Order: sequence, then structure tokens, then C-alpha cells
Amino acid sequence: MSRVADTSLGPRLMGPMLIWLAVMAAGTAAALFATGNIDPVAKIAVGLAVPALLSLLLMPALHRTWSQVVLLALWTGFAVVSTLIGGLFPLAITFLCIPAIAMLFTRERVVEALILAVLALIATFLSLSLVGLGESPLSDTGIGLLAMLGTAGTLALTIAAMIAGTQARDSDFSAVGNGIAAGAWGDAVIGGLLEFGPDDRLVGANEDARAQFGLDRLSEDILLGDMAGGGDASLRMLDTAQLARRSQQPAISRVSIRDSSSTVTSFDMSFTPLSGGGLLLHSLDRTNEAEQLEALRQAQTVAEREAREKTLFFAGVSHELRTPLNAIIGFSDMMRSRLFGPLPGKYAEYADLIHDSGQYMLDLIGDVLDLSKVEAGKYTLVLDTFDVSDVVRSSVKMIRPSADSDEIVVEIDVPDDDVLLITADRKAMRQILLNLLSNAVKFSPKGSTVKVSARADEAGEMMLVSVMDEGSGMSAEDIARVGEPFTQGRSGQDADARGSGLGLSLVRSLAELHGGQLDLRSQVGEGTEARVSVPILSE
Repeated sequence: MSRVADTSLGPRLMGPMLIWLAVMAAGTAAALFATGNIDPVAKIAVGLAVPALLSLLLMPALHRTWSQVVLLALWTGFAVVSTLIGGLFPLAITFLCIPAIAMLFTRERVVEALILAVLALIATFLSLSLVGLGESPLSDTGIGLLAMLGTAGTLALTIAAMIAGTQARDSDFSAVGNGIAAGAWGDAVIGGLLEFGPDDRLVGANEDARAQFGLDRLSEDILLGDMAGGGDASLRMLDTAQLARRSQQPAISRVSIRDSSSTVTSFDMSFTPLSGGGLLLHSLDRTNEAEQLEALRQAQTVAEREAREKTLFFAGVSHELRTPLNAIIGFSDMMRSRLFGPLPGKYAEYADLIHDSGQYMLDLIGDVLDLSKVEAGKYTLVLDTFDVSDVVRSSVKMIRPSADSDEIVVEIDVPDDDVLLITADRKAMRQILLNLLSNAVKFSPKGSTVKVSARADEAGEMMLVSVMDEGSGMSAEDIARVGEPFTQGRSGQDADARGSGLGLSLVRSLAELHGGQLDLRSQVGEGTEARVSVPILSE
């Protein structure tokens, strides 16, 4: 867990420094009492007190890297000077002060301090053994006093620093409820983790949070409102933080932050209140999810607009075609009936073709209009209670002329005595049956049989209407494609009779509009069964 502005470093350093000064004062007092000579004792006491006093002056800026480097350099210089004056062997222990003080900071700083202490000790040893600096200006008594105080102070400072460092690491693993969020466990959390004090000042942050908000590029004195760069995002963060404090419960919000390059990053931010008024902020980067959601929303909007435009186009074109088609069918019917006299044989045949083609186009236009209404959500069911058997028989009568002309037998399997009552749209049910029967007759070979049946299921909740033919059948791939508008299976494409592919699509839509479904069962070479299930009591 990286510290951004660790205000606890100052108190950690103060304890070891005060202990150092206390040991120096006690040793100086004991030396004065024993020797009664103030001159060398005072010089040594002042010299030993200087590094501790300068360290205390650095305390306000101790969270900054340069201050820690200066502090370690200060104690390195003190160890070198003391060793040069007092001798290598009695005062080499003072080099332990350097890693001891570094224990108050990060583990990386301890490694750096150890390397620094070793290098300084080697340089001091070479200076004493190779270069030689002459005799010490201190008397034997002064050198002995320096060695004694330096050794005692070093041991006391090392022990105090170890205790302070241990307490700091223990507090890093304390519960969040105690207000300590900057712990070694923070880097194991997915996402950013930040701790704010009661005054909304940033106390600590893990590595993910530093990367998310670019904390290394900001000043050390960071407020909660600064995290989002101001504006609506900052207000949203502050409002959520206040909500968490008032309710003493976690509060979550989605915040979008725009950086200097106009890049927008979306975060899910969870604020957890801490005792003492602090806050723990957990931030998860949701930018990719937000972008994907926006792309899907835009795609849905485009698709809905295109569907509406397609529906309006088909509805408009179909409506405009109905008027001239009705005229064509009417005049061709007059020609077929020889209303104004006989026609030559070839013209009579043409009149029949004109009439049949016009009727086919009119039926196709009706299907397009009905399907457009269903897709636009404007097809309204007119519910009525009626006998399905009557609708089956009337639909078969309407399709029988076409079946007879193709030498196809249509068999009806409905109860003669029992009434199959259903509450549904009579017109829609007839349209379902006519489309299924028309497809079955259209794609059945001559001399085959088409069977149509209707019955209630065992639970008495659904009406099952089935149309079965003996045509060429369909593969699983064809079945998956059939039912889409303007799509036919391969068998339909190969048949002599042409179809639009709208029939089954309309059947499926009308069945689903009732709360039912269309089920196609077929195998190549074994015919096809189209089964429609519709609730007996449609809502």
C-alpha cells in the first residue's frame, strides 16, 4: 500500500530522536559528575545532539522523498565523522543508525539505507587504514566518552526505531473500522482503495488508485473534491460521501471523470464511513462496460428506427397497391364470367391467369400489412369465444378448390360431438389455418394427403392445431430459417409453386401474440407437421 501523505511518519521519528537526546543528556550528566571537566564533554554533547535536532526539524516534510534522503544522508555523515574521530572499532556501530531510521519508512528505503551504510563504512575503513587522518583532536577521555555515548545512543535508537516500525506495520493490518485504510492488504484488493480523513484530505492509496487518478502527478495535499478535477463529477463524489457519513452506511455511485485530454473514465465508487469521520473509497474502473452499454443502446436505437421505417414503407406500398389490384381482379373476373360476350380460347386462359395472379398478390399484400401491424405493435386482438372446429371446417372449404385442382386430399380430424371452445381472435385463428393449409397444399405432390386436426392438451389449457403434409420435408437448417420474413426452406425454393416466405412468419407472430407458439417438425423426404399451440383462454 503506497502512502500519499502519511502523517504518521513524524510521530514515528520523534520517539527515537527523543530517546537519542535523552541518552546523550544522561551520558553527558554522568560524565560531568565523574570528571568535573565541562570543556570536552560539552563539545561532544553538542556534536552528538546535532543530527537528532536536525532530524526533528525535518519532521513536517518527512512524507516527501527528498526529506527522507536528506535524513539518511545526515545520519550517514554523523556515523562517518564519529568513526573518524573516535576510531573504527568502537564506533562502527553508529552505522546501524542509518537502516534503523529507514525502518520507519518503506521496505525499499531500508534496503537503500543498508547499501548506503555498507558503502560509507567501507569508505571510512579505507580512509583510516590507507590514507590516515592523523591523531584525533580529542583527549583519551573525550574519545572514550564519544565511544560510550555513540554506542549507547545507537543501541537505544535502533531499539526505539524497531518498536516504532513494528507498531506501524501492525496498525497497517488493523481493521478498517479503526480508520486505518493504508495497509499491506490494500494492493490485494481489486480496484482502487483510498482513505480520507475527517477533513476530506487523502491519507493513503493503493497502487491501483494511484494509477487510476494519477496521484503521482498531483500535489501531496489532495482533497476528496480534487479527485474528479472539479465540476459535476466532484459534486457527485462529495454528495455520495456526505450520504455515507450521514447514514453511517456504504454509499455507491457511478462517476464519470474527464481528464485534460477529454478522455472520459467511468468509475463505480463505494464510500464506507470510518470511525472518527474518515472515509474509505473503493473505486472500480467501469469504462469498458459503459462504452459497450452505450454502443448497444445506440445500436438498439438504430435498429428500432430502421424497423419502424421498414414497417411504414411496407404498409404504405401495400396500401397503395390494393386499389389497382382490386380493379385488376374485378375486370379479370368479369372477363372470366363472359359478362360481355364470349372470348377466344387463348384470351379466356389469360383472363384466368390475370385473376389468379392478382388474387395471389392481394393475399400477399394482406399478409404484409398484417405482419407490419404485428411488428409495430398495432395489431389488436379482438377476443371472442367460438368453436375451433367451425374455423377448421370453414378454412378447409376455402382451400379445397385449390387442393382439388392439385389432386390433394384434405382430411379433417376434429371431434364431431364435442365443442372445442376457445377465447381468441377468430380472424387471426382463421388466418393461421389458411396460411398453414395453403403452404401444405402448395408444397405437396399430387395424390398426397394433408391432415388438419385440432384438440385440447391434457391439462386443458392449450389448444393444439396441427397441419401435416406428405411433401419433401425440410432439414433442421431449413426449419431454423423458416418463419423469418421473406425466407423459405430449400424445399420451398425448389417447388413449382412460389411463395413469399411471409406465411409462416405471420403464423408465428399471431400465435405469439395470443401467448402461444409455432412448432415445426419435419425430416427430408418424410413431410412436415406445423403445430400451433394457443391458450384456450387468451388474456
